[in-house]
Amino acid sequence: MKHVLLVFLLLSSPTWAMHHSSDDEQIIFLLDLNIIEGQLKKVDDLIQRLVSNVRATEPDTLVYNYYSNEDGSDIFLYEVYKNHAAAELHVDQFLQSDLMPEFVATFEIESFEVLGTTTDELREKMINFTDDHRSMMDGFKR
Repeated sequence: MKHVLLVFLLLSSPTWAMHHSSDDEQIIFLLDLNIIEGQLKKVDDLIQRLVSNVRATEPDTLVYNYYSNEDGSDIFLYEVYKNHAAAELHVDQFLQSDLMPEFVATFEIESFEVLGTTTDELREKMINFTDDHRSMMDGFKR
């Protein structure tokens, strides 16, 4: 009985949960976007369709948020994926999507950082959009 209790306490402890957290596998995309001249009127509708598409087709996309400055001329996109496979699925679907050409015609990418450990295969797929991939050095998350 003591062994069962010990196993239960170990498995339910916050320490065990933190060491086996999938947060360590998350991939984060940070995009600073400029709206191409003459495209401002299309932005809200395009973002709505992009968000709806990702919400409906990518269950392991944990965060997909667009942010805007006051006058709506600059957009920031914050994306968090459960793991590398979820990030790669997103990239594959985006590259094959009817929305990709519209995205490229509407936004100019000012900066695009990929945070987390990525494979050479994912880096190659993203090369036309970014080559800025950064692995975790140190830190913590509460």
